[in-house]
Parts: sequence; structure tokens; C-alpha cells
Amino acid sequence: MSQRAFIVSLVLLAVLVALSATRFAGATIGFLFAIAGIFFAGVPGAAIGYELNQVGIPVTGTQLLLIAASLYVLLALAAAFQAWRRVRQGDMDRARSAVTRLALLVALPLSAWLSLDAMQRAWP
Repeated sequence: MSQRAFIVSLVLLAVLVALSATRFAGATIGFLFAIAGIFFAGVPGAAIGYELNQVGIPVTGTQLLLIAASLYVLLALAAAFQAWRRVRQGDMDRARSAVTRLALLVALPLSAWLSLDAMQRAWP
């Protein structure tokens, strides 16, 4: 990844996070995050929890949420380690790509949190 594309992608991520905190755009982004969360995390999590309960392994929604969050943190740590390794090797193009991936992994939950908060403030 070139340095110009790296800077542009970081600026766009910062704009997304900043827009997520605003009243109208943040509420709209929060609504989209809620829909995506339901379809991509809620439904599969409920299905996995139901099947585990049927087999005899009692699992609550909180436990499934903690497992999913732990896997996400491990994914972010792996991206950070990969970026650090690329910088140590001197491969700056691939290091910038790894840092962009890490920034995306950090920006998405932050943007979701800010936008869902904006959505709650916008629709009383």
C-alpha cells in the first residue's frame, strides 16, 4: 500500500468515527450497525447457543458475547503483531497495509459504540 493510500484510508476512518458521534449521521450509522449486528452476530450466536443448549452445554448470551469479543480482540492483537513484524522486517508497504487493517479493527467497534449512542440520543 502506498503512503498516499495509507493516509487517505486513515483520514476516511477518522471521518467515519467523527460522523458516528453526530446526531443525524451517527443515528443512521447506528441503525445500520444494529441491523448488521443482528444479522451477522445475533442470529448465528442464537443458533450456536441453542444448539449448545440442546447438546447439554448450558451457555448464556453473555458468555457467547464474551467469547465473540475475545476472538475479536485476538484478531486485533494478531493484526498488531503482524504490523510490528512487518516494520521490523523493513517491508513498509505491507506494514502500512497491516496498520490499516488494525486501524479498521479498532475503528469499527468505536464507531458502532458512538453511533448507537447517537441513535439513542436522536430517537427519544
